Amino acid sequence: MGKSLASQVKGVWAASQILKIGCSRFHGKQDARDNLRAAGVGATSARIAALTCISSYRTYDAYKSVSVAFANFAQTQGVGRVQDLRPVHARAFLLAGLKAGLSCNTLRIYASALSKFDRALSLAPTRMRIPSDARLLPGIEAVRRCFNQTAPRLDTSRRAYFKPDAVVSAVEGEAHRLAARLQLTAGFRVSEVLALSRGSLRGEAVDPALGNPCGLVHVIGKGGYERVQYVPAKEYRELVEHLAKHGGMGITYKQYLGDLRRACEEQGEKWSGTHALRHGYVRGFVVQASEAGLGSKATMHEAMERCGHHRISEVKTYCR
Repeated sequence: MGKSLASQVKGVWAASQILKIGCSRFHGKQDARDNLRAAGVGATSARIAALTCISSYRTYDAYKSVSVAFANFAQTQGVGRVQDLRPVHARAFLLAGLKAGLSCNTLRIYASALSKFDRALSLAPTRMRIPSDARLLPGIEAVRRCFNQTAPRLDTSRRAYFKPDAVVSAVEGEAHRLAARLQLTAGFRVSEVLALSRGSLRGEAVDPALGNPCGLVHVIGKGGYERVQYVPAKEYRELVEHLAKHGGMGITYKQYLGDLRRACEEQGEKWSGTHALRHGYVRGFVVQASEAGLGSKATMHEAMERCGHHRISEVKTYCR
């Protein structure tokens, strides 16, 4: 390992082989949930996450960056070897963030990153001689309850745009405007839109919940979870035409983000990112489903499925 604690931490990440590109995070979570229940332990989100591997470079790099910041902090506390890390150091790191006024969302990311690094420590090869005491979860859990109650939250206000149709219409560029409409009218994540190809198309049908003409689009969503998205007929036909011409969406995230942000500014909307379009989709779907005679519970369950979530509590936040 390298001389600095940060270098040692990076070495643990690499040696643990916790990064499993191509593996389904959805199935990994299911396995973790089953194992926890078999052990008689509550299958909380934090415990499930701590037992799963990482399936994307983006998450891996983000978590590793947080763990390096943690290593630099621990080094100021006198820790020189990764074998000497203890729960108290994780607790002190998170409490320092809480004292600095970091938001609850940021602290959750920090806690998730340290939990995953704890998992990496458990997977490190025996030659690294990581003792069982060098586990961080007890320290993380001690603070997690505190910052959930105390830290300022960023997700309590309305996220959907007040004039989503106007925002989408103001987006420059045909492809970017189509991407925005797909997010607003069908609830795609931005990553799902960027990945669309001719192979994603599944033909036209009738929306089983709303009774409207629609197109079917196959999506591999977050964590490898596969689903079929119901796209209104007008947007679906435009998508078919676009993909036939270009083969794919032909857009990049940063350029799309820039055009959407400029559209928000033009319409006097507070910038809330691409995800705000999904919030608008759920709000619109709830109204349409109610008008179609769907009960409230069935509506929320259907919205959950269409957004690629696994808990109704997650999709309820879209309706605030």
